[in-house]
Amino acid sequence: MRKWGTWLAGGLAAAALVTSALAAQAPDGAKAPDRRMQAEAHYELGVMYHERVFESLDQAIAEYEQAVKLKSDYAEAHYNLALSYHTKAKLGTDDRTLYRKALAEYKLYLKYSPQGDLAAKAKQNIRAVEARLRQ
Repeated sequence: MRKWGTWLAGGLAAAALVTSALAAQAPDGAKAPDRRMQAEAHYELGVMYHERVFESLDQAIAEYEQAVKLKSDYAEAHYNLALSYHTKAKLGTDDRTLYRKALAEYKLYLKYSPQGDLAAKAKQNIRAVEARLRQ
């Protein structure tokens, strides 16, 4: 996960700009952002919100959900969505539904990036979530 450092202080302003750009209609003759660009923008917003986990975990989840809706094979977005569900389940009420959602998203990461940088961690997290669900 990226370290935004001092950029995070201006992150909300940047998020507002990206969000308004995504929502804006393309002017006559201008090309609207393609789905890949939109997915990447939602992914970046999700990363920013995820780093502010206690304040913005629900926003991170919403952005990652948008990213994978726009680009279903976006492996990193699936991983971070899984991690967000997993984190929310652990920090909250130990919600089994969130654990099941996390499990599904970790598996989607592995489907789209079986040899990816996060594959070993995804497998480890799958084992942890499965163990938690067996309890």
